[in-house]
Amino acid sequence: MKLKLFLAPLVALAIAGAWLGNQRHTISSLVEQSRILQQAIASRKTGELAEVSPSSATKPEKDKEPLDWKKIAATFGEMRRGSGMGDMRSQIKFQQRVMAMSKEELISALDEIAALDLPKESREQLEQMLIMPLGKKDPEYVLTHYTARLEDDQSFLSWSLTNALHEWAEKDPASASAWFDRQIAAGKFDSKSLDGKSRTRLRFEGNLINTLISSDAEAAGRRLAALPEDQRREALQQSPQALKEEDQAAFAKLVRGQLSEKEQTRALAEKASSMVDDAGFVKVTEFLDRIKATPAERTACVEGAAESQLGRFSYQKKVTRSDIDTMREWVSAQAPASISTVTGKALANATGNGNKMEFSEAAELAVEYNTATGNDDVLATFLDGYSARQNQEQARVLAEKITDSKRRAEILKKLE
Repeated sequence: MKLKLFLAPLVALAIAGAWLGNQRHTISSLVEQSRILQQAIASRKTGELAEVSPSSATKPEKDKEPLDWKKIAATFGEMRRGSGMGDMRSQIKFQQRVMAMSKEELISALDEIAALDLPKESREQLEQMLIMPLGKKDPEYVLTHYTARLEDDQSFLSWSLTNALHEWAEKDPASASAWFDRQIAAGKFDSKSLDGKSRTRLRFEGNLINTLISSDAEAAGRRLAALPEDQRREALQQSPQALKEEDQAAFAKLVRGQLSEKEQTRALAEKASSMVDDAGFVKVTEFLDRIKATPAERTACVEGAAESQLGRFSYQKKVTRSDIDTMREWVSAQAPASISTVTGKALANATGNGNKMEFSEAAELAVEYNTATGNDDVLATFLDGYSARQNQEQARVLAEKITDSKRRAEILKKLE
């Protein structure tokens, strides 16, 4: 059983937290909690989580006890509000039990939840945590059974249904595409927003297009071409599925053929940023080589990936000089012309988020790196960040070190 199955409901929960709280810190905290829970589950699977491993997994009489859905809803409601992970053992056991349920058991549980007197958000959250695994067992059932919910653009369930379409398209792309087209024709994805966009449809299109790249790249291209040009990059951005290595060249070809030049580099940079992981930039480097990135594409991808890496660090821990130097070494090898601006942005971002570097620490490094480069790019980019406006007095002193009088005046004006 793949660990991503355990993680998926919690990632969706993090997304739900963003909808409800509309706070960047909340979603980042929940995504990090999801990562911690995934590691705990992995440890349990390999016997490393000794406290909860040996006997608790073999208690069939306890596993058969009815689940208290109202209690579970309250627990995950606390997580959604950023109140912490709660009892990790309980979270692990719950995830394991849900993933062990058969299709029939999941459907029965969903019927039980539907009959409960719960707030809309709590009910949808529970539904989502069951529909995610059900969508892997029988995606066609999920999509046909919950068709009426497609029109609720703000529903938590929309994300689970999107994932079900991906699962169906992997098994039977023709049937999945035909079902989706019927729903579009029936008006299920008509836009209700003033800008004419249906975010739900774009999520579904993005998932389907990214899945079709593997089985029918021409069909993926036709779907993307059918969308308004200003919505194509957004559609490609929607899929949470990792792009397979063997599909990366086809993805780049699709992007270059269907998007404007500006949107091309942005789309590829977004994809590269999503490939940054605990191993650093290895997957990004391989991606750039596979797609034969142009100099402009490589620069955009490197800048995006570097920012993504430091952003991840700043939510997990305090960014250190070693982190910055490692990033600079990679950027220098991949896009040396970008090293100064990337360093400036990285230092500016490192002073934000939860585990922030003090402004004075970042400023000291900015001056040192700026001196080493022999130009004003590191310092000017650093002082152009939000943190400088939060520390105006210190920032104005630093700005005096910028040798280019015009650029110095521009920075000082922003700091007024």
